[in-house]
Order: sequence, then C-alpha cells, then structure tokens
Amino acid sequence: MAASAAQDLSRAAPAPAARPLVTIALPTYNRAQYLDRFFTHHIDAFTARGVDFEILVSDNCSTDGTAAIVARWAAADPRIRSVRQSENIGAYGNFLYSWRQARGQFAIWVGDDDLLVPDVVMDYLGRLTADPDLVMVQAPWMLIDETRDNAEMGTFYRITGERLFRRGDHAACLDYMLGHHIFPEWFIIRTDMVHDVIEPVTGFVFHYFAHLARALTVGSVLFAPQPFARVTAISKGGVNHSGNSETMDGWDRFRGGIEFFASFIDPAPLADPEQAAPLLRRFQDFTLKRMQVAINLHVNAGNWSHAYHLDRRLRAYGWDGVHPDMRTVVSGLCAIETLVAEARAQARHLVVLDDMIADDTLESLTPAIRAAIIRRRDPRAASPAPKAFALMQPVPEDLLGPDDIVLDLPAAFRRTPF
Repeated sequence: MAASAAQDLSRAAPAPAARPLVTIALPTYNRAQYLDRFFTHHIDAFTARGVDFEILVSDNCSTDGTAAIVARWAAADPRIRSVRQSENIGAYGNFLYSWRQARGQFAIWVGDDDLLVPDVVMDYLGRLTADPDLVMVQAPWMLIDETRDNAEMGTFYRITGERLFRRGDHAACLDYMLGHHIFPEWFIIRTDMVHDVIEPVTGFVFHYFAHLARALTVGSVLFAPQPFARVTAISKGGVNHSGNSETMDGWDRFRGGIEFFASFIDPAPLADPEQAAPLLRRFQDFTLKRMQVAINLHVNAGNWSHAYHLDRRLRAYGWDGVHPDMRTVVSGLCAIETLVAEARAQARHLVVLDDMIADDTLESLTPAIRAAIIRRRDPRAASPAPKAFALMQPVPEDLLGPDDIVLDLPAAFRRTPF
C-alpha cells in the first residue's frame, strides 16, 4: 500500500477501543513482502464488519524492511500497536510475547503470510461472547499453495459438525482428537485465560496439546469444522515455516503432547492394563502417521539420510514410509550423503567421489551436499588441502596427500540396504 493510501486510511480509522473485542497478534521476522497484504486484508475486513480490534505486531528484530513498513501502517491507523524486539527472541519467544501482550477480550495468533476468514472469525467470536465458560474455539485451517496463485489444498484435518467439551472432559476430548487426527494449533482464546493456558515451549511436549489440556482445566473448548484462517503451506522462494520444521522432526514431541494431555485424565488411563493396550496402539498410530508425513517432506527437501532412517523405523511396525519403488533411490542417495557426513566428521570438507556415480544422480542431493563432492578430474583432487576419497579402486598414489583419508564407498552402500 502506498504511503498516500495509508494517510487516507488514517483519516477514516476509528480510535482504538479501551478494550477491543479481539487482538490479531502478528509475530513477524524478515517477511516484509507479506505485510502490506496482511494489513490491507485485516483492516479492511474487520473495519467493514464494525469490529473493535487491534493488530499487535511483534517484530523479532527483523533485518529487512519490516520496521519501516510496520511504522508506516502504525502511523496511519491507531489500531495497530507495534513492538520491535531488541534482539531475536526466537519464533516461540515471539509467539509467547504476542499472547502475553494481547489487550482484546479475545486473541488470535496469525502468521504474516496467513489471512483470517473474517465471517468465520465473527461467528466464533459470537460463540465465545455468548458463553462465558467457553475458553477456546478450535478449528482446522485451510492450507494454501502460494506457488499456484494461493490455491486451496484442503484443510489440515477434517471434522463434521461441532463438538463441545466441558471443563475437565479430557478423556472424551482425547478420544476425539485421536479419532480425527487433530492438531489443536489454530484457536481463538479468551484473553483473560491466556496466562492459565499458554506457557513457554519445551522440547518434550508439543505445546499445542499442552495449551488445550490446560484450557479444559479452566473452561470449555469448542471444536468447529469451518476454517477461520487460510494458512500458507507452500511458499514462493522456499520460505521456511516453523510448522513445517516441526512436522519434519517433531513426531516424538507430538507423542509427548498426547501423553501430556492424557495425564489430565483421572484415573490415569495407561495405568489400567485393559485400557493401556488399545490406547497405546492409538498413540503409536498417531505418531507413525506423522512420521509418514515427515518422510515425504524430507524426500521433497532432499534430506535422504533422514528419509531412509525414518523409513526403516516405520517398517519395524509394518508401515510403508518411502514408497517401495523409491527405496533403492533413497537408500543410494542416503549412502552418498553419509559419505559426506563421514568426511565432515573428520574435518575433511571435500569428497572425491568415484565417476561411477552419475552426475545426474548428484542433482538430487541438497546444494550443501553437492558442494562437498568433487571428481578426480577436478584440480582440487590433486591439491594439498585435506580431503576424503571415495573411490571403487585404490586411490592413485599421485593423488593421495599425507592428510587425506580414504572412505569405503562399497561399504557405504552396504550400510544402507533397501
């Protein structure tokens, strides 16, 4: 939005309410390209619907043009409240700060490349306002592919109809989450309960399950089927999302979150042998499904060692991870990737790889791995710099330097059977 348009907006923007109905919390870092769209969409949509709102921006010490864009919008509209962190406090520190500073009666956390669906938000805010015991509304979110003109990819999970869980009803809620494979990540919360519900992130429990568990100790939670947010799942330019990173390595934290949630059920369901076996199987299936998703993400990212080892873990349970037709590819690329890891572990940052490995095979490796691989014809292969050789035949004496090491190429492939 041009500066003149922002100035026009400032003349029309109402003064912020003493306590707005809702805080739209925007923790952001180095995503300046999305901010004009974010502000335009939410200000226009909620102003048109007569909502008292604030947009709380927490800039995590961005190094791009974020600060200038936010300052321009904040100067134009008093409903934008902006804080710039003095240092980068991490994604979840910024997340926590945003929740803690919300002033609205209700609060919603929104990513800078995500957009709320205003009519659905209004419906859920109405439900919260009408029921003082209702602490939180949970809903699936619509996944968007930015590389295909923001095409919708479907919701992250699907439920039919609404389901309300009253305070303390953890057992029924756990059964519901496991049955629908629900991740309780997108919610609208009663701000007065934020301090009782939201805490700093730990490494052992996926925090969204912990938030939900605590919400049910202080009030009711409604699960509703309509998405109130359109969330970018695939970005232009390969922009990383914390949610994608969690999905690639967070399956044990996901299980930890389910176990944490189950700990609020009295008596403990896993202490009863008759209940434990089927419930543990459901925990296991929930986790294995997340591992399958993680494998696909790692294959798409070219992380072949991760994909290979996750596939082996799934096969222990009789589950397919990598498609059987792809196993030879994944195992072979894993072998090459582990050769580079073996060299780096011994402070050798170049690997002279045998020409039997075709050049087009190497194109499937990540750029960082490819950069470490050279061929015998490369002048660096004969340089005095310490390096590693991975050849099918003995290394020629005129190439092998005193600080070079020799890796066993055939053994690398033997270590990764498909």
